[in-house]
Amino acid sequence: MVTRVRFLPAMEECKMFRGRIFSQVVFVCLIVLGLSITACSGPSRNIEAVLWIGGFAHDFEAGAAIIIDDILSKVTPSEVEIVRDGSFLDSPKAEKLDVIVMHHCFKSAEGVINKRQKQKLLDLIRGGVGVVAIHASYYTFPEWHGVRELYGAKFIKHGAIDLMINVRTVDKSHPIMEDLDESFVVKSELYESTPLAKDCHLLAMASEKGKAIEHPSVWTRMYGKGRVVTILPAHWPESFRVESFQKLIANGVLWAAGRLDGNKK
Repeated sequence: MVTRVRFLPAMEECKMFRGRIFSQVVFVCLIVLGLSITACSGPSRNIEAVLWIGGFAHDFEAGAAIIIDDILSKVTPSEVEIVRDGSFLDSPKAEKLDVIVMHHCFKSAEGVINKRQKQKLLDLIRGGVGVVAIHASYYTFPEWHGVRELYGAKFIKHGAIDLMINVRTVDKSHPIMEDLDESFVVKSELYESTPLAKDCHLLAMASEKGKAIEHPSVWTRMYGKGRVVTILPAHWPESFRVESFQKLIANGVLWAAGRLDGNKK
């Protein structure tokens, strides 16, 4: 099943100016300015994205509603399809994607994504399609070793699922993190992973609130030409309502799609 959602930028309100001559001067100046901007930058192309959801142990439908309504709607202009299996990879439109947002947890690839689609997914990412992998997407398809290469680390375990997790920024200079708070708290479980590969760029650490032990929680990695963002918190839909977490996902989508500083890995 595929659901398509389009977000277009709102029309800016124009202020009314009194005075006939002044209004005409302003109007002419705006036309010239508009032509100059268009000539220099050209029209902005929509971000083409899919939000891939589904699986077990999480309320993915509720999470998807918040991601669509409160987060991706702010990443404008964008067009987003909600997908629930790998069949979107069979469409010619897959070649035009800018980013794949993953929020799923599948025990197995069987019945979800076939061998041809697996290869297509990796080829697309290697060719430049970005990925934002949220929470359990990081360890979904446990028998598919090839997808682990996207992240540069492997899931080991997590503890209780109802902890308050403190997420602390470690690289404020990265465009994904620069407008976030130094730290924020979400309700989730704390993931433990193998050490990150040397080419991973660590952005944030996480710990159980009030405790000192931290684990990598947000990082990026290049997979060929594809930008991959791994975001580990967010077991519960309410996590997606935290303002800093919303900014993290929105910035991650923009960066993965090449709309933020593309030189920062």
